[in-house]
Amino acid sequence: MNQSTAFRRKIIYLVILVATLVPLYLLGQPSDGTPDSGGQLATMRQEFGIAESDLGEISPASETMKLASLGLRGVAATLLWEKAHKYRVLHEWDRLKAALNNIALLQPHYDKVWEHQAHNLAYNVSVEFDDYRQRYEMVREGTEFLTRGVRQNRKAPRLIWYTGWFYGQKIGMSDEKRQFRRLFADDTVLHDSLANEGIAVDSSEALGPFQKPDNWLVGRLWLNHGYDVVDAGVEIRRQTPINFYETGPKWSIKHAEAIENEGVLDQRAISAWTKASENWDRFGKRSIPTLARFTVKLGSLSDLLNERGELAEKFRKLAGQVYLDMRQEKVDQLPIDMRNVYEKDPDQRTEAGKEAMPNILAAIEPNFQDVAQRLPTEKQLPALQILDEIDDLDQRIQKTDGLRKQINYVYWESLSMAEQEDRTVKARKLIYDAEKANREAEVDLAIKLYLEAFQIWYEIFEDYPVLTIDDSAEDLYASIRRYMIMIDSEELSEDFPLSGFAEMMEQGLGRTSPESYERFRKEQEELAAKRQKELEEEERRREAEAAKEMKAAEEKDETPKDETTEGEGDGEAEESESPAQ
Repeated sequence: MNQSTAFRRKIIYLVILVATLVPLYLLGQPSDGTPDSGGQLATMRQEFGIAESDLGEISPASETMKLASLGLRGVAATLLWEKAHKYRVLHEWDRLKAALNNIALLQPHYDKVWEHQAHNLAYNVSVEFDDYRQRYEMVREGTEFLTRGVRQNRKAPRLIWYTGWFYGQKIGMSDEKRQFRRLFADDTVLHDSLANEGIAVDSSEALGPFQKPDNWLVGRLWLNHGYDVVDAGVEIRRQTPINFYETGPKWSIKHAEAIENEGVLDQRAISAWTKASENWDRFGKRSIPTLARFTVKLGSLSDLLNERGELAEKFRKLAGQVYLDMRQEKVDQLPIDMRNVYEKDPDQRTEAGKEAMPNILAAIEPNFQDVAQRLPTEKQLPALQILDEIDDLDQRIQKTDGLRKQINYVYWESLSMAEQEDRTVKARKLIYDAEKANREAEVDLAIKLYLEAFQIWYEIFEDYPVLTIDDSAEDLYASIRRYMIMIDSEELSEDFPLSGFAEMMEQGLGRTSPESYERFRKEQEELAAKRQKELEEEERRREAEAAKEMKAAEEKDETPKDETTEGEGDGEAEESESPAQ
């Protein structure tokens, strides 16, 4: 190879290198901060919001760690995860924290890192300490770790949601919840940190009944922040929308429950429940995304059912005589006993007949598609249009009802409504005072307070049977058991207001459904009425037998007495008449 050939090759290589650098420059040119500036990659980062500055706070240490890994970031992260586990097992807490910090630097935008390690600190590490104050410190470490994650992932709604969930669930539902809630309320250092993150801990939305930040309400503020992010257009990932949106209003309910359990049983509790009810109602009006082509509003089920009923009635009027004829065909096919019930006047139906009527009406309702096929040609098109609307409503009703059942929507709605009533707070206050009197051995006062509370609870259960499946129902049953011990009785009297509830709880039916309580209570009332009738009949039979025996005894006693009287009278008459003669 001569020198000219080698030179030409060098020139060719240089041209190829320059030609390669040109597209790389056009693709990777950095942005100067103005819209549509920079190369293609910078423009795409701006368009899709995936630039480092768009995702969250830029950490120089994190960027340095990424460069130092020389492209082996995944390998380095895996090794650090193993080290973190090892340090936790060995109880080397300082090294554990250092390993967790390094993992976060390597994977700052993988939100599962922040969730997992915060959970590790608050749940796994904290239990290794004996003193609840030390356990709380580890819980706070977990919350601060999550806060760092949120700073670096502003567009991660799931991570923001988890932070709000964490403040409520870990502090408010752990075994040491009373101590944790008190420590949190006095943790001014944490409050300042939260204020720096935009969480208004000094606002009325965060302050509890003693004008200190409440963990449930602070958690709700975090959740509201996540809702704002989603409403701004960020997609919810790794979580169902229904679970994402229900937690915020539920935390309001948990706050009201918590302060009542801590003895706040006055107007402050009523206010907390009123706000909780308002938040739950607002949640019911929110449009929840689903996998279907439509969103749902959980509080609109009754409106959907009414709308469907109006469309069905519109279809019946359009079908006219065809619908009536097909309905009569269904009636003619009913079993004789069901037809007799159907044809009776409503006032003449028995209770069993009244209960059977919904099923009978459903059985005689003709299929609308079959009705549409029998209609004249000119009516079929408008009929099919109505049926399309009904089909769409059926899908919405089914989806809405399914989501309501999934989160037990009616239970939380009824609980919020019932608990904000004065009588419910009064009943809880009476139980609270009765328990206190019981502990102080004031037996007569405790019994009096118990009975007054039980009567109010009976009235509440009549209006809100759903409360029989509430967590507090078991506490109420425990109070009934303590009352029975105080009166030294193994059984409750027949006139005891909560006898049906107590028997249901005794049989283990209290945590099934409010319908089970309704059925059980109705059965107990029927049995009590039947027993009362039997007792009345027995009493009448005894009275009849006693009257019969008394009459027989009187007849037996009166017969000789009458004969003697008549004989003596005759003798006296004869003697009196004798001198006259």
